[in-house]
Amino acid sequence: MYQSFTTRPGTRQDPAMVLILSIVTCGIYYLVWMHRTSQEVQDALGETDTNPGLEVLLTIVTCFIYSYFWDWKMAQKIVRLQENVGIRPVDNGILYLVLNFAGVGVVNTLMQQQQLNDIWRNWDRASH
Repeated sequence: MYQSFTTRPGTRQDPAMVLILSIVTCGIYYLVWMHRTSQEVQDALGETDTNPGLEVLLTIVTCFIYSYFWDWKMAQKIVRLQENVGIRPVDNGILYLVLNFAGVGVVNTLMQQQQLNDIWRNWDRASH
């Protein structure tokens, strides 16, 4: 089990709104969401593997190709957070890659936000 070093959970958001705002803003909201989510997940895990600003920059510079790797990496982090709070871990890394290559990777934000909402909801029950 991984140790967490923060006492505050991340931001709970309506996954559908994250998806809609990402589409309506032509991906700009997705970048904001990506930065915030990266920071919250790193804080919750007590990790500092990659600067969230750098992740956003890499996503922009690579025309969103970096987001394929980011989605896979986020799936691994979500599994560790699920283990930390006592939720059955679900690794969607391969599914995220398949959706990305199928051209519907924007759906990944919906699934990731839902999983994170479940984690943040169970955060207080877990001992940190």
